[in-house]
Amino acid sequence: MPRKIREVARLAGISVRTLHHYDEIGLVVPSERTAAGYRLYTDEDVLRLQQVLVFRELGLSLPEIANALDEATHDNRAELLRRHR
Repeated sequence: MPRKIREVARLAGISVRTLHHYDEIGLVVPSERTAAGYRLYTDEDVLRLQQVLVFRELGLSLPEIANALDEATHDNRAELLRRHR
């Protein structure tokens, strides 16, 4: 069952505004919206958010994170982390 934005923000320990920003830049885009336009996050969306937060904690920039997540392989992500370190 999709989660509302406030619940996802609370679970992740970030602000709703941060989730809005991630949506605006295409980093974490909710898979669903209500008829009124409210964002709804699936489990896959929450997993992507978790990955974003891990990369942020490691000090990567948002563009670096977007590139890492858009690369389909685990090896590419590992290489990015090695280069960053």
